[in-house]
Amino acid sequence: MSFISRTTLYVSRRISSLIRSSTTKKSSYIFTLIIPQNPICMLIKHLLAGRFELKMVSNAGENTSVHSAAIAEVHQVPMSVIHRPIPSVLDEAKVQSLMETIKNEKSEDEVPPIDILWIKGSEGGDYYYSFGGCHRYEAHRRLKRDTIKAKLVQSTLQDLYHYMGSSTPKNLK
Repeated sequence: MSFISRTTLYVSRRISSLIRSSTTKKSSYIFTLIIPQNPICMLIKHLLAGRFELKMVSNAGENTSVHSAAIAEVHQVPMSVIHRPIPSVLDEAKVQSLMETIKNEKSEDEVPPIDILWIKGSEGGDYYYSFGGCHRYEAHRRLKRDTIKAKLVQSTLQDLYHYMGSSTPKNLK
């Protein structure tokens, strides 16, 4: 089971356990969720609202995502090996701003790494899929950079299926 699947399963089991225990005990729970403010987090907040007192804290300053929050290692991944199967919808001003930031050696480190799903093929091949970070990716592409900073999230074909549905490759060698 991949990191993403294990984490999702753990969180859903933990939430179910807490909800069951809250219905049998008259206790007050206070949770501080240190997670990005995104639709998944809002869903969790909605599901738990009324059962628990929730405090949501943004970790935006830490440049992490839900998938790679536990991954510290950042790699320089060749742009040529990254598959981006879903077309990006870009804000031109954002791409231009990122290009200026990346060109400046002093501010280049301010750009956070993108998340890449790293899938090992059945015959040992490495496959890299990226779905987020479209503005950062495009800025690097336009600047003709050979590599991009990325966190590699070990994944499986089943994880990839969550993003691509029936368009997922049947097997990767």
